Amino acid sequence: MGTVKVMEHEKRPRVRRAGPARISSKNQVTLPAAVLRSLGLHAGDPIDIEEEDGRIVIRRHRSRFDGVVGTLPGFTEAVDVEAERDGWS
Repeated sequence: MGTVKVMEHEKRPRVRRAGPARISSKNQVTLPAAVLRSLGLHAGDPIDIEEEDGRIVIRRHRSRFDGVVGTLPGFTEAVDVEAERDGWS
C-alpha cells in the first residue's frame, strides 16, 4: 500500500460569511449583524471603503488624531470640528 502524505496548509484568518448580499438602487448594502458585532462596529460608526485588487475592502475609520487624543492637556476626546466652528460665529 502507498503512503499517505499530510500536507501542511497555510493558516488563514477565519472569515465570517453570511451569504450573498445585494446592492440596492441607492448603492446601499446591509452588512451582517454577526460580523459587525464581532468587530465591535455599531450604526453610525465611520468606516473607510476602498478597492484593492478587484475586491471591496471595508475598514474601521482611523482618524490621524487617534494616537494624539489624551496625550495633550485639553485634547482628551474627539471633537466635531464643524460643530465647534458653527459655535464660533
